[in-house]
Amino acid sequence: MRALYFIFFFFAFGSISAQTVSGVVQEKGSGLPLPFANIFVNNTTQGIATDGEGKFSLSGDFPAQIELVASFVGYVTQVRTISFENNNEVKVIFELAFNESNLSEVELKAKRDKSWERNFRKFESVFLALPDDPYKSQIEILNPWVIEYDKINPDKGANYIRAYAKEPLLIKNEALGYEIEYHLQDFRMLRTGSSFSGQVFFRSLNSSDSKEQFRWEQARQSSYISSLRHLNQSILLNVSNSVYFEMFRVVSGQLDRRRTNVFNLELNETIIPLENSSILRRPLGDKTFRIFLPDKIEIHHLGKKWGNDYYKDIFNPISWIEAPDGYYDIDRNGVLIDPTKLILSGYLARERVARALPLDFEVKPTLALSHEKSQISNSKAEFQINKLREKVWLTTSKPYFYPGETAWIGGRVLYQDPFLADSLSRVLYVDILKANNEIVQSATFPILQGKISGALVLAQDLSPGDYGLRAYTHWNRNFPESDQFIAPFIVMEAGFIPELTEAAKESFPGNIKVKSDAELSDSLNFRMMDLQLTFMDEFDNPIAAEFVLSISDADQVTELTEESSLEQATEWLDEDLPETFQNRLSYSVEYGISLKGKFIPDNQRQGLIQPITIVRGDLEDYGQVMTDSSGYFWATGLSYQDTAQIAVAAVNQKLKPFGSVELESLGKPELGVDLPKLTYQKVPILSKDYFLDTSGDYMLLEEFVKEETRERETMAERNYGYGAPTQEVGPKELEKLTMPEILGLLRFNTNTAKFGNYNFGEKVGAPLLILDGSPRPYMEKGELLDFLLNSIEPSQLLSIKVYSDNISKAVFGMAGYAGVIMIETKKGFRINPEIQTKFNSEGFQFFTVPGFTAFPEFSKAPSSDRYLTKKPTIYWDPLAETTDGVYKVKIKVPYGVERFSIKVEGRSLDGEVIFEMIEINK
Repeated sequence: MRALYFIFFFFAFGSISAQTVSGVVQEKGSGLPLPFANIFVNNTTQGIATDGEGKFSLSGDFPAQIELVASFVGYVTQVRTISFENNNEVKVIFELAFNESNLSEVELKAKRDKSWERNFRKFESVFLALPDDPYKSQIEILNPWVIEYDKINPDKGANYIRAYAKEPLLIKNEALGYEIEYHLQDFRMLRTGSSFSGQVFFRSLNSSDSKEQFRWEQARQSSYISSLRHLNQSILLNVSNSVYFEMFRVVSGQLDRRRTNVFNLELNETIIPLENSSILRRPLGDKTFRIFLPDKIEIHHLGKKWGNDYYKDIFNPISWIEAPDGYYDIDRNGVLIDPTKLILSGYLARERVARALPLDFEVKPTLALSHEKSQISNSKAEFQINKLREKVWLTTSKPYFYPGETAWIGGRVLYQDPFLADSLSRVLYVDILKANNEIVQSATFPILQGKISGALVLAQDLSPGDYGLRAYTHWNRNFPESDQFIAPFIVMEAGFIPELTEAAKESFPGNIKVKSDAELSDSLNFRMMDLQLTFMDEFDNPIAAEFVLSISDADQVTELTEESSLEQATEWLDEDLPETFQNRLSYSVEYGISLKGKFIPDNQRQGLIQPITIVRGDLEDYGQVMTDSSGYFWATGLSYQDTAQIAVAAVNQKLKPFGSVELESLGKPELGVDLPKLTYQKVPILSKDYFLDTSGDYMLLEEFVKEETRERETMAERNYGYGAPTQEVGPKELEKLTMPEILGLLRFNTNTAKFGNYNFGEKVGAPLLILDGSPRPYMEKGELLDFLLNSIEPSQLLSIKVYSDNISKAVFGMAGYAGVIMIETKKGFRINPEIQTKFNSEGFQFFTVPGFTAFPEFSKAPSSDRYLTKKPTIYWDPLAETTDGVYKVKIKVPYGVERFSIKVEGRSLDGEVIFEMIEINK
């Protein structure tokens, strides 16, 4: 949930009466008048131009205090605070300084660099409108070229991107019917939130079309009703039973409890209804008011149709407001005086320039508001579908291969919405395709936290030529073919290497630079390379990065320009779904190896909707899914390599199988485009001593870590091989807390017997219970709850660990689909529950199902006393990460390697693409 500080800096509006402000605008220093300079009251439609002598006079019903802005092309905009207290007429002199920064040299480019384009798209989303706002397509910055960006690395606090403009931004808003002149004063874009401020002048658009005028009035009214200004007015005037807002106080004592997505379960638990009359309001004596908030306030915007991500049984927009100091100040019109005093999140934080209204906008309560509701609803649905897209990007250890070689593969998954990364696909399919789109080799690899590591051992009889490397997920098949990865894959004839033409060697440097420092020392059987890579931004500050690292023998490997670079792949993030896209989503997300099949009953009385039980081996993994009304079922989440015997059956309440099942192939997507190709020529290898990358051991690679001696860990100390848990309760808490209190700490809902997170689009049963390393299968929710609450004495336990997030629980396969509760007792489990340890397979059907492809890991532990032979790929790390901007490694290198080619390709944690080619001669 991102917070956005309110957009504009406003000044207090007090009593309204006819006022006049007049004066002159002149050049600073010379005193010469500036004719036709713009004078306007900030954030209103009230403005005027100076005459030929630089004079102006502006009259109207102004509040007691205003911001008056003077601007002129080529001069620095000046803002003056004008007070009309006890005075109906005020005179002011503006002296505008010449903007010397406009004299700096301007470099003309035929095309903006990609970094600027990405920043501009982010700027539009923060400044103009969010991507799913229907107003986004109706608002435009007419002079985007005046915007520039800096990356700021403060001594304290997070890095951020600052945007600035040397001239006012000219904006046309066709949604609300305004031309906007925006003098940008400050713009900051952080990962956790953004803020911007400036002076704004509105001009109403004119149209002879009465329907268009009515549409503008309707849209303005709708924007006002759902605004913070309207909410503040409702609080200030103590409007009870508002038809537009319903407020709830968020109970601070319940913040540590994971909230459900059911409104009725949270009502009077984590949120309590709040009446306007219970909010304290105090006049400050200067026509302003102070609003005291008792806690964080949750606001339901009534009468609007907009899906929310918080409640499955509430269909209105949801917002939250929070005052860090316990209060905030407004004027009598509900205008926020100091934006830093109030934090907005949810729907109210969506307000951008596209929905901003001038302060002199007049409310017309009788105007109908039906038009925008359906428009927003449709746009929201389309945006949510677009957010579910993912795309694979791959790179290989070398740019070309020979038959029989091992092609190591690494990469990342790009997500339209990074927050959904852990909820989307965890299975990757890779194919090598011929020119006629025939698949010659396939593999399946796991996706772990969006990262990919694998290898393809090419067949010895693979014909040399041009192939395509395709990668996709099952979920990809719901979306356009462009969401799949496809790149050239060259298999060379023995004795030849490819050579690109000069025209194909163009590349584009990024903003992040990689500095290398390598030292080599000799030993008896190898040379030792101490390599350090330092990642720095354009200000020479260290950058955290995740990347794929490949080091080759430069005398054996010819580098080719990346035809499928990560820079090109990230352009997909800015591509929306085509208007012709049909939302079917018939292919499911995979969390592991999947089964698709159909249940066939023995007779019509049995029905087609039945539970299907899936068991791998002797209960190494198991799960249960329901068929649909046609008898079809989908099971996913199994985790194993090569192939496995999977038992499948529909089982009745007496655990007796009945009916039969048929499994269906998941199939392969057809390729509707020609395979991409590189333009190259084959060149004979001059030396006869060339080597191949094979999967055998050939050199020792050691990560640069400090060695330490420790005693051998027990199975319990290593969590029985399952890795680190999501949460853990230790002996101190177990001695003093009850089991319901412990389950609350672990965010386990005793009403539903579930943890708070779920796989995308999937229903889950009861979590898996593991007692002293032994799993207890087939527990129903009621049985699990009864056991936890009535059969366990916390003081007799050593620990309770849970695996509830989608990353940590994946190792448990389907059995841990709903999460895992691992209990370790002090002296072994004494209740002696009856645990089924053997699988009774009678009546089940068995299927041989391929799992993840087993592949040779890049060799890391050959004998250290053997002589290391030469290989083209010296080092390969597809999961490399920096520590404080630095990556260190020690590499044992064969004698005879004189030139090293280092390729780094990845992304910073801020999303900036990194690509660097480094050559080292030693």
